Amino acid sequence: MGKYEIIKHYETFNQWLVDLKKLKDEDWYRPIAKGKWSVGAIIAHLLLWDEYSLRERFPFMTEGNKLEPFPNFQIINDQADDYAKKHSKDELIDQLVALRKKHFIEKLKLVDDTYLQISFSIGDHKLKILDYLNDFIYHDLHHKKQIDSFVNLLYEFE
Repeated sequence: MGKYEIIKHYETFNQWLVDLKKLKDEDWYRPIAKGKWSVGAIIAHLLLWDEYSLRERFPFMTEGNKLEPFPNFQIINDQADDYAKKHSKDELIDQLVALRKKHFIEKLKLVDDTYLQISFSIGDHKLKILDYLNDFIYHDLHHKKQIDSFVNLLYEFE
């Protein structure tokens, strides 16, 4: 995906997030499958990884820079589950939508395409800012598919 497709993804994804406000609270907190997170925990997971990227990645993505490998994923994932239990559905959705609007959509509109071609490394993995954004979009779509499947099963017979 290029810059405009990435912006479109975030705009469309934000609208999908707002639509999740229609979920009943009991469904928001119900695991999507045995041994899996709830919808709320998944949304908190996306929020905390976005915050991590904004704090620990984007400021250091300069040409040729070598960033530390990703932290233990489980630590952030566990924090997301705890965070989801402390915040309402509307709070979580509003936080993620606002963060993405301010820090992804609006900022991407201001940068030129050369910014997205900046090359750096995370550990031994070399990539460009564009690659990093696309990896997280794939991550979004993976979780969107999980949530959509869960919601479709819940409301299939209503």
